[in-house]
Amino acid sequence: MLQAIAKHDTALLRRTIGGLGPLIEDALKRKKSGAQVSSCDLAAHSLGFAGTALSEAIAQKGEARKLLMDDARQAAADFNRDMSACDAQVGQKTGNHAGVEKALRAL
Repeated sequence: MLQAIAKHDTALLRRTIGGLGPLIEDALKRKKSGAQVSSCDLAAHSLGFAGTALSEAIAQKGEARKLLMDDARQAAADFNRDMSACDAQVGQKTGNHAGVEKALRAL
């Protein structure tokens, strides 16, 4: 995802987001059936939303672009938070997952 952001490559962004689709769909099915959704599931959703908003923002201009970029930045911050919780949930040392957030700020 970081490479796609750096290159403003919407095709690569869409492929990356597409790879998250099955994870997100599975989490939505579990949630609808009343099962628990993990922090890792939420991280996949946040990352997918950030990528989708950025992909749409690249194609826009003016106020629409600004609003979509704001959405992408917020989703990237959510991803950072969700991944930290995911690390804790699976018993790993909490890593730094702010790369997407930083890359979006650089735009």
